Amino acid sequence: MAKKVRKKKEVKFFKLLKSNSFQRIIVLTLTWLILSTIVAYEAAPVKYKLEVGDISQYDIQAPRDIENTIRTRQNAEEKASKLAPVIIDIENANSDMLNGAYEYFEGLEKLISDIKMDTEYQTLNEKIQEYDQEGAYDVLFELDEPILRLMLAEQDEESLQNLKNTVIKTIIPELTKKKLMEDNLAIEISRGLEFIGESHPGMPFKPIAADVLQKVIKPNSRIDEEATKAQRDTYIENYIKENPVIIYKDERIISKDDVVTEDKYEVLKEINYIDSEGKPDYLLFIAVFIIILLLFISAFMYLKNFQPKVYFNRNSVFLICVSMLITSLFAWVIREFVPDLSYFIIPIFIAPVLIAIFLGIESAITINILLTFSFSLMVGGNIEFMIMSILGGSFAAFFTANATQRRKISMTGFALGCLNALVIILVGLMEKKSLETLLNDGGLAFVNGLLSIILAIGLLPFLETTFNVVTPLKLLELADPNHPLLKRLLMEAPGTYHHSLMVGNLAEVATREIGGNALLARVGAYFHDVGKLKRPYFFKENQMSDNPHDKLTPNLSTLVITSHTKDGEELAAKYHLPKIIRNIITQHHGNTLVAYFYHKALQTDKTDELKEENFRYEGPVPDTREAAVVMLADSVEAAVRSMPEKTPGKTEGLVRKIIKDKLDDEQLNRCDLTLKDLSIIADSFMQVLSGVYHERPEYPELEKKKSLVELDDSIYNTP
Repeated sequence: MAKKVRKKKEVKFFKLLKSNSFQRIIVLTLTWLILSTIVAYEAAPVKYKLEVGDISQYDIQAPRDIENTIRTRQNAEEKASKLAPVIIDIENANSDMLNGAYEYFEGLEKLISDIKMDTEYQTLNEKIQEYDQEGAYDVLFELDEPILRLMLAEQDEESLQNLKNTVIKTIIPELTKKKLMEDNLAIEISRGLEFIGESHPGMPFKPIAADVLQKVIKPNSRIDEEATKAQRDTYIENYIKENPVIIYKDERIISKDDVVTEDKYEVLKEINYIDSEGKPDYLLFIAVFIIILLLFISAFMYLKNFQPKVYFNRNSVFLICVSMLITSLFAWVIREFVPDLSYFIIPIFIAPVLIAIFLGIESAITINILLTFSFSLMVGGNIEFMIMSILGGSFAAFFTANATQRRKISMTGFALGCLNALVIILVGLMEKKSLETLLNDGGLAFVNGLLSIILAIGLLPFLETTFNVVTPLKLLELADPNHPLLKRLLMEAPGTYHHSLMVGNLAEVATREIGGNALLARVGAYFHDVGKLKRPYFFKENQMSDNPHDKLTPNLSTLVITSHTKDGEELAAKYHLPKIIRNIITQHHGNTLVAYFYHKALQTDKTDELKEENFRYEGPVPDTREAAVVMLADSVEAAVRSMPEKTPGKTEGLVRKIIKDKLDDEQLNRCDLTLKDLSIIADSFMQVLSGVYHERPEYPELEKKKSLVELDDSIYNTP
């Protein structure tokens, strides 16, 4: 029991592996991962192993506008340091200076009075020392004894009084008006002494003047450290906001041989240019992967809803993914070797050109938008690249879709280059670039257009072979009469060859009228009967006299006739014809009944065991509009050619009957032809047939005429 369950699971697993949906999801996932990895790798900044104080070995430019925060703060602090501090008054400082001056002179006057009243025999210095035990007036010891005695004499009291008045009434009141601080006290004292010297020239008491000023003059103001700090902090904050040091995009951060300073190191670190830990930027990778995933979902949801034939076709999805990966690899190589010029020369147009040629305009433009936004992450959101890619990719898709000549594709490359150059120049004019820069960038963009088309043309044959798809160019190559298989058909089965050409004419006109691939229908018609090359003379159009079927049983004749579809597929595979052509070969008879031999068998076989399915083609029935039209054209051409009387009315009746019979026989159930399409097809067939099987005048027997001139006269000059 367990073995059966395990076997069922294995069967389900292998079915899952083989399912188109699973394979499509796997390929899309791998493409997303590879594209995201390439974009994230190139979007991540180049990292440098540098430390503060190192000598740079690189010229490093800014990838975007970035602020040098350290330099900005240094500038702000330098400016703030020059601001005047916040100064506040010291309470009672001015009154203390004035009171101190009064106390000083009162004490000095008392000391002089005491010395005068002392009659004991002592020296002046001894008396001063006795009465000034605290040493408040040690300055008196600096005076010469004659000057000291003069000061003690009553006649010199006026000089001391003048000094007192000058200090108390002039100098100190002036000083109280000023902001006196520790750093300017000495200057103010010096100015006071100068004033005294100028006011009282020759005064003997200058040491006393200096002493009193030094003792009583004190700071009346001080710096408020907190307020000063708050003021400077506010200034620094505003300065940083208003005057940031900006390193603009593409401006050099550091030059080769420069010393790596702290501020430059921090700038490099901020933009993740420093390889300090040697770890990748995981957040950047995650962001890139998610953005590209969203782009993938959007693009393929659009294809699912508006291009279901592309989305649900495994080969088409594979082709889209391979085109995207090829373009991404070219982009990666360009970014690695010429990163400074990558904005202009990434050949992003390869994918839209290839997809437009293989799958159509809508798919090409969708993928072009996906790649444009993906690569814009790689190149830092460069606006020139984005505009050029969107416009150029759309232009390339429109003009290369359904191109039937390589010359047209090549001319599209030239026009695409001109469009790219124009876009780059116009954007450059908006950004006020120099003329030289405009010409250089425009020239690179022009080369990009040509290069993309050249690469796309070169890749076409490989993709055609790998994915078994056809392009108009490939179909034109197959339609060449010199194709080996068509030459064989002409030489070995000429009747079939001419029949195929006629079927091609019918199919091409009808398919074009219903909006299908007319060139595919024509080429499919050319090869639809190549299986008859195996036994050409078993088919009526190649028989010159005897019919070999006269010697065969109906069953064997049916087997020979119906086998030409399978033989044709094998022969087409041998000559490497695309699968879509091989499908037309196998489907052009569907599973229709070989009526002639079936009825012949009914007449000869008297048993009731005769089965109709033994006289039908193996099929399958047509699953495309083109294969269905080839089927109808094949039947119509053969039937009309065998008509004895080809009048327009009878021909049209036969054409419509054949189409109705195919419809009733369920041969058209798998293709998306409508009844309106079938009516258009019948009208198209009649248009072609009326030009081929038109009525002709009967030619008189040549032996009754004497010359070709008489023959012409009998045809065209009959009364």
